[in-house]
Amino acid sequence: MNETAAKALVGRTGWLAAQPAWLRDAVLAGSRLRSYEADQFTFHAGDEPGGMYGVVDGGVGILVPSGGQDLALCHVMRRGTWFGYGPVLSVGGRRKMTFKALEKSHLLHLPLRELTAIGTGRPEFFRSLAALHDMTFMMSAVRVVGDLLIRSGEKRIAAVLARIAKREPDEADQQPWPVRLSQADIGLMSNSSRDRVNRALAKFVKAGWITTDFKLIVINDLTALERFSRQG
Repeated sequence: MNETAAKALVGRTGWLAAQPAWLRDAVLAGSRLRSYEADQFTFHAGDEPGGMYGVVDGGVGILVPSGGQDLALCHVMRRGTWFGYGPVLSVGGRRKMTFKALEKSHLLHLPLRELTAIGTGRPEFFRSLAALHDMTFMMSAVRVVGDLLIRSGEKRIAAVLARIAKREPDEADQQPWPVRLSQADIGLMSNSSRDRVNRALAKFVKAGWITTDFKLIVINDLTALERFSRQG
């Protein structure tokens, strides 16, 4: 992955692809490519304010406090998703969320200085970021809660796999993202025991919907997984 290729991919995917040319060009011009290894954090809640990030490839996890315990993984962000702009919208506040790469990942990073400069020259940029917040995190929260409200454990697991493997609508013609999570991770995200996850995955393999390997799930039939998760 090189910076030119990364910008081309992100520029035509997700939020940035839907923005006016001046905004898209400004964000890409100020961004620089960064690489993250699996389990490497981009930043933690409470950190000093910084710039925003756009996912190029790989997967970045959103970690949230859960029941007073350690941070728990709740969602995986894929190509075209941007995050880290909260301090700009809250006028310099500290980071409020925690993110880490769940696999080898490439991200575009727009430093805080560049981010602020775009908004200073074009104040409507901040309105676009506010809309991005609703589109990314509010909708992600709705999907996460919706999946957890599914009564059947097998269907919850299917819904979680489908959610984190599904591509953006403008990439729908490509294969779903491979899921590089352990059974323990899937259990956390679906509020299921590891034994239940193991049984569900075996069922999905037998049906031909997925193929499994160590910490790797290849989605063979995303439509079937989605359909199964929505059955009454």
